[in-house]
Amino acid sequence: MPAIKVKCIVAKIFITDIEPNQEVETYFVVGEKQLRTARNGTPFLTLKLVDKTGEIVGRVWERAEQTMEQVPVSSLVLIRGRSEKFRDELQLQIQEISPISREQIDPADFLPICPISIEQLFDTLKAQMSTLKRRHFQLLMKAFLADRDLMARFKQAPAAKSVHHAYLGGLLEHTVSVIGLVSRICEHYPDLNRDLLLVGAVWHDVGKVFEFSYDLYIDYSHSGRLLGHMILGLEILQEKLRSLKTFPAEDAMLLKHLILSHHGESQFGAVRLPMTREALALHFADDVDAKMNSVGKILEAGGKSEAWTSYQPLYERFFFRGLPPLAEEGSTIQAADEETGGIQLKIWSKKTERSEAPG
Repeated sequence: MPAIKVKCIVAKIFITDIEPNQEVETYFVVGEKQLRTARNGTPFLTLKLVDKTGEIVGRVWERAEQTMEQVPVSSLVLIRGRSEKFRDELQLQIQEISPISREQIDPADFLPICPISIEQLFDTLKAQMSTLKRRHFQLLMKAFLADRDLMARFKQAPAAKSVHHAYLGGLLEHTVSVIGLVSRICEHYPDLNRDLLLVGAVWHDVGKVFEFSYDLYIDYSHSGRLLGHMILGLEILQEKLRSLKTFPAEDAMLLKHLILSHHGESQFGAVRLPMTREALALHFADDVDAKMNSVGKILEAGGKSEAWTSYQPLYERFFFRGLPPLAEEGSTIQAADEETGGIQLKIWSKKTERSEAPG
């Protein structure tokens, strides 16, 4: 390992600001670590380094095994290294790495925050719950909203570790969005049980308040890994239902089914397949909102002048951003090519075409 040494803290350089072939000296949280072996048999350490703008891979080649032992996951580290492109991905070759204390950094550098006002989102949620018609659902949501400790967590928790709404307040933003989607679905399909669906939209991900830890880095808690947010959410719901002696047993069962089935398929974590129309509606609303947020982040990330994103393994495809601005003023889009049916973009001036045409 590069020698571990105590240093004065340096200015924060965010991951999104790092360019290839740049000398980098700044601090990160260690998200993950893995000791690997190169083709020549040399061990090296791969670190996932994280701040609020994203993550970057760092590699340690000297004394990799010792570094593996001395740099825990979720610890703060000061690194000195150089950035480079490897297989079209930016990474850091680390020469020095030093553990640092929390007192030496600004926590705001690490956890991204929901772009929408938390109180605005919470007011929207309460307004939607005020439209419930059936008394027992009203009482359940009253008990939910009156739980101050739960609400404090609910307003702060992320909705995921990385894929969608992975920031403080992300769970509340996602929940309010799903409520809005199911409300519109009920307008289109008025035979659906609107009260059940709206309450199910609130409760479907509630277990995430305990599934994740989110101090300087979003990760799974012990209960999150062992149980998952569906079981945790079911436990929170059951606790509230015990205080409501007159809550109908059938509606309690249907609400629990919404929690257990909202991932849609067992391969994606559903405990049960959706077996009611409301369960199907909630699953699709949840899936649409998660994917729209996820793809939105992908489209915003790096290379905004590029027509296409890099390949996205999660979705097994590229995403189209739109055609970049034409290279020259006055450039025009030609009619579709008669032979191929494609669109020919005319980006070269006639002078350039004459001087550089092959042959």
